[in-house]
Amino acid sequence: MVVEESQYPDSLDPAVTFTTPGWEIMNQVYQGLVAPNGTSETTFVPVLATNWSISSNGMNYTFYLRHNVTFSNGDPFNAYVMWFSLYRTMTMNQAPEFILGQNMATNNTATNNTFNITPTILNQINYTIANLADIQIMGNVKQSVQVVNPYELTIHLGYGYNGYLPFNQFLMTLTTPMAAAVDPIVVEANGGVVAGQTNQYMSGNAIGTGFYKISAIVPSQSITLVENQNYWGKNLPQNQLNDAISPPHIKYVAIEYKPASAIISDLKGGKAQIVEAPVTDYYTLNAIKGITVKLLPIQFGSSQNSYFVYMDQLNSSFENIDVRMAVTYAINYTGIINSVYDGHAVQWMGPVPPGFEYYNQTISGLSPYNYDPALAAQDLNKAGYRSVLPNQTVLKGIRFPTLNFLYDSDSSSQISAAQIIQQNLAAIGINVTLKGLPFPTYTSVVFGLASNSTQYPIGINFYTEDYSASIDYVSALADGCYNGTSDYCNSTVFNWSVNASTSFNDTAIAQNLTYITHAMYASYSMAWLYVPYFMSVNANDVTGMIPNTAGSGAGYFMYYNTVQFT
Repeated sequence: MVVEESQYPDSLDPAVTFTTPGWEIMNQVYQGLVAPNGTSETTFVPVLATNWSISSNGMNYTFYLRHNVTFSNGDPFNAYVMWFSLYRTMTMNQAPEFILGQNMATNNTATNNTFNITPTILNQINYTIANLADIQIMGNVKQSVQVVNPYELTIHLGYGYNGYLPFNQFLMTLTTPMAAAVDPIVVEANGGVVAGQTNQYMSGNAIGTGFYKISAIVPSQSITLVENQNYWGKNLPQNQLNDAISPPHIKYVAIEYKPASAIISDLKGGKAQIVEAPVTDYYTLNAIKGITVKLLPIQFGSSQNSYFVYMDQLNSSFENIDVRMAVTYAINYTGIINSVYDGHAVQWMGPVPPGFEYYNQTISGLSPYNYDPALAAQDLNKAGYRSVLPNQTVLKGIRFPTLNFLYDSDSSSQISAAQIIQQNLAAIGINVTLKGLPFPTYTSVVFGLASNSTQYPIGINFYTEDYSASIDYVSALADGCYNGTSDYCNSTVFNWSVNASTSFNDTAIAQNLTYITHAMYASYSMAWLYVPYFMSVNANDVTGMIPNTAGSGAGYFMYYNTVQFT
């Protein structure tokens, strides 16, 4: 089967990759303790664990591991390997490490110094036959990851930057690649673990316990997966299998990385069976014979890109709420959705994204910001600035300063949206200069901390999930204090976020998230724009994809093992 996408993976190391294409490969080759249960983002099935228990205070998770699991090269898996893998991710401390680092750490030397797992320790242990000294290190109960016995592991929360608090989305964080089992024998034979650094060999090679392994790589062009003939799941009886661990139906999956025009051409010619494409290509793709194109539920769009206009409140122009209100009501939201996305997007109210758990409760009593240029002009004038009403009546005041408006110059949809917003703002008397930056530079600005409030005080930003949970969006958009989240920092909102992430009571969680949504809505900190729909695109004879917002397969499903030809 041939799959075609536009972006090549950033890395093949599960401790490093932080892109959808990278996670797509990781989910086929590597495995973790648990996985999402089919289409659910709130329940989980066992993978390398057979089952687990959670302490009454939510601080300790004990996993009982499978026997007779091996990596594709035959090396054994056990609790020692899992201990190594989790500490390796945290020790390397690459971009996605924070997902684990919220609740775990490699040491607590700043407090009572009960553990300090260093690269030297990680690189010297024999994880196949551990000696007594090594077992004592790994079995220390006062650390983040504790080996109870070779097939039992306890993770103790409270050592990460969240502090000594439970985290109700902890199991979801364990479904990410950085919590996958990595072969310590392979790592140690190829440079070992180095604090704060990537491993060149692991970045270009992947050896996991999963149902596929990599058979060929053409850098920047293609990665071919082949069925793992040594896959441990083949030995399980049918009643012990689940969708996350079943052996694959298709022997080879070739994932090719091409420009959009080539992808559409290959789809027409029958060269590709599954493709990832933007929703702006919906009508083009829908016209191809033999192809099934579906708009997935809006949560799949949310998991990819939820857009908003930020107004950096460290810039004096946006300290005044009337100015922020003027910008918010000046934007023609429906016009952008229709013009840029042919109507295939929805307006939203953040920070919880549409379709995600608790969204409907959080927006109760609110309506999306509406396009009202008359009100926008009045708000701008109320702040003391010259403004223009829709009938061209000029309300006197000082001229609003011309500001740079930031957008991603690699995104055609952002380019189009920025141009419309520029026209909307100019109509009421706010002139902005459009400034596009390539995606890597753009993201370094919008997710930077309080350093660009003068150069790029306003612009389009987006959020895409780090893991499938409402609190992930809330932590970034309400508590991140980034340039591109309007430098929004509010201690009361932060406390509500803590309450929402540590409670196991659904009513309490929803209530705290509702407080946050209403507070941000009333402060006009961000003009919530839209969430484009996400599509599934496949040949008619391909089936078995199980949509899940945690999935990276073609952007919307977890695993290729369930995919088959009819």
